[in-house]
Amino acid sequence: MGRPASPPPHAPLLLTLLLAALSFAQTLVVCKDCRITSIKKALELAKDGDTILVKGGTYREGTIVVNKRVRLVGEGYPTLDGQRKYEVLKVTADGVTVEGFRIVNSGVSELEDLAGLKVEGASGCVIKDNLFENNFWAVYLSGVRGCRVEDNLIKGSGEQSEAYTGNGIHLWHCERVLIRRNRIEGHRDGIYLEFVKDSLILENEARNNWRYGLHFMFSHGNTYARNLFERNGAGVAVMYTKKVVMVNNTFRDNWGDSSYGLLLKAITDSLVVNNRFYRNTVGILMDECQRTLIKENDFVENGWAVKLWANSANNTITYNNFLANTFDFATNSRRSENELRRNYWSAYRGYDLNRDGIGDVPYKPVKLFAYIVENNPAASVLLKSPLVELLNLAEEAFPALTAVELKDPEPLLRRVEWRFYE
Repeated sequence: MGRPASPPPHAPLLLTLLLAALSFAQTLVVCKDCRITSIKKALELAKDGDTILVKGGTYREGTIVVNKRVRLVGEGYPTLDGQRKYEVLKVTADGVTVEGFRIVNSGVSELEDLAGLKVEGASGCVIKDNLFENNFWAVYLSGVRGCRVEDNLIKGSGEQSEAYTGNGIHLWHCERVLIRRNRIEGHRDGIYLEFVKDSLILENEARNNWRYGLHFMFSHGNTYARNLFERNGAGVAVMYTKKVVMVNNTFRDNWGDSSYGLLLKAITDSLVVNNRFYRNTVGILMDECQRTLIKENDFVENGWAVKLWANSANNTITYNNFLANTFDFATNSRRSENELRRNYWSAYRGYDLNRDGIGDVPYKPVKLFAYIVENNPAASVLLKSPLVELLNLAEEAFPALTAVELKDPEPLLRRVEWRFYE
């Protein structure tokens, strides 16, 4: 047997330096009856690697700037109050942790994006287990890399208009960010990403936000999975983006005149798999989409399950379940350059003589009345009228009435049982 490899000659020196750094790290305690009574004073005294432990109470210190690599930890959720004047916390150093605080009442400004907690130009930050209430912007990340925002509860200001509140979690020019297990409500957008890449949005809940639960703009190569988007102005908007993975999300009860579960605007080479679209005005609206796979999703009791505009091409819609939607499909074109194949349609009335599980008659999901409503929205008042059934029967007898070529040539006779993607 050969001799074990010797450690590199510099290894003992590195270990010594690491142990020395750890031995000199200290914990500074802040409370009203302590030697240190303010967080700003603790930051003046702290060195990189220290922990600042803040005891319960309310701290009104203007804008607290964290410019050292420290752990800022709250005990009993102490309140940091911006008094509706200040940005509450501003982090500019790498490797900062902010954990266990109640951060409230950031200032409101039309000239500055004042936030409850803003991180600028830093990497490796951790923002976890905090309560954000009544802030204009709650968490704002600008130019950050490798940060985590997780397990935070974020509530907006309660204003009666989106003009008076910013976004819950806002990312600008960021990369490799993990946004996980946050609950956001009452903001303009729950989560907003612009020029963000290679990031993960996992297991968040965005409810009752004024505009979108999640909003992407020019943000490539990101994944969002296992999130809930419920009762927002609209569920999710993915816009001007490529290579997005959208897996295992729930879009529920997003209702309104121009609302939808998921808006896909000018996206390419993306994946929409294993999602649930339940009781939305529109499940998915596809506008200028290219080469996107929509597979193994449930569309249940939506107004329209899918609206597919003529400027979308080379998309594949397959092995989805369309269940009890008012309208399964709408389009504004007579022709379609997309593949629609092997979906289950609860409204399908065809037959399967050879019992192979595939209908022998193609299914045309664009019904005549849906075509009429799309061109004349006021006609929707006739939805429950016997006239609608007569129109559908007429369309089945004379398919040329709608003149829409979109059809599923192999409709499934049984619901699709997914296999879940992780």
